[in-house]
Amino acid sequence: MDPYQYLADFESKANQMQEQLEQSQEAFSNARGEASSSDGSVTVTVAGGGGIESIDLTARSLELGHTKLASTIMETIRQAQSQAARQVEESMKPLLGDGEAMNFLSEQVEASIARMQPDDEDSAASGGRPGSADEAEPDEYDEWQQRRRRGGTS
Repeated sequence: MDPYQYLADFESKANQMQEQLEQSQEAFSNARGEASSSDGSVTVTVAGGGGIESIDLTARSLELGHTKLASTIMETIRQAQSQAARQVEESMKPLLGDGEAMNFLSEQVEASIARMQPDDEDSAASGGRPGSADEAEPDEYDEWQQRRRRGGTS
């Protein structure tokens, strides 16, 4: 084999890998997840690493009560983080290809998403819906909020 051709091929492959790496890094850094709750009261944006960038609440969120609002925020965060994790996974495909490394990454993403989901016991205790266990007996703050919305004071 011609050593000059070998070096030229090697350099070409190295340049290709460098381009793929740069593209993957850019896609990774641009990965974002955004999710909205089913009622539209909460919208969350997270970065590719899962860090929360923003939480937007609509006026509807004030009607939920603090327990339901908290569970709605948490569920929406989980949805956005799952979306961002899948984007990160996709950003690595050009670099990793369809081999063992990509399979490993996919398994790790799936495991992380599974860990983000609430325990079945928590869901069953609340009647299958986040926050529903406390909705039967609103606390003093929720009652105060309801009176306030109706125009009452104190």
